[in-house]
Amino acid sequence: MASAEMITRERHGAALPDFARLSREQLEAMHDAAATVLECEHVLAKSGSNVVLEVLRDQGDFLIWESYPKGDVQDPETHSQYFYHSHTPEEMLDGENGHFHLFVRPAEILPDIEPWDLPGAFVPDEPEARFVHLAAISVDGTGWPLRIFTTNRWVTNETLYQADDVIGLLDHFRIALAHPNWAVNQWLNAMVVLFRPQIEALIRQRDDTLQAWAAQHPDSEVLEDRDLQNTSEVRIDTVAQISGLEKALGF
Repeated sequence: MASAEMITRERHGAALPDFARLSREQLEAMHDAAATVLECEHVLAKSGSNVVLEVLRDQGDFLIWESYPKGDVQDPETHSQYFYHSHTPEEMLDGENGHFHLFVRPAEILPDIEPWDLPGAFVPDEPEARFVHLAAISVDGTGWPLRIFTTNRWVTNETLYQADDVIGLLDHFRIALAHPNWAVNQWLNAMVVLFRPQIEALIRQRDDTLQAWAAQHPDSEVLEDRDLQNTSEVRIDTVAQISGLEKALGF
């Protein structure tokens, strides 16, 4: 189940947080992020582009499972990282073009957190080699956001940490680079803030899913179990999110 701070109602199939449970400070931060999301989308649209076209620009053929842009996008100062890719159609929503996988490397941010020792865990000896998957944001071909989801460890080959530690890393996700496109990077940074309540709930639900799977499959290397791919998922709607925010802020 989602956390108590999370989903209380749905609109057009998209789950919304209970805005009344959020602090004024968080609501205002989310509203500022919404302005950034809309500005980035507007600037890209005026240029005849969108977040998908920009991340795939000059990358050759768009192939299933390949990561774009090639080599990923990594900010060495913030220790944040992302790539974009797609799965086979049966593994995606109708109309989904692909999704952005978002990561943080925790060694220089929260060096004292310990990986979660579940069956199938993989922990590189060097802390600098460990990376954490925060969430994935899926979009259609125009860049319109469709859903956010989390995955089992094997999907991204991450080092798995428990929810409270991962949530503590969300504040540190920031791509401050011009490559592959400044507006795309700003858009992703802002999306993490705008949909922070949903992302937190999904990370907690991920842990619940993994623990339940381990209990139901005691002989399974749960984090390597190919029968468990996505561990939590929610549909999102930017317009509905902003509408709820502005109502909560009294606009």
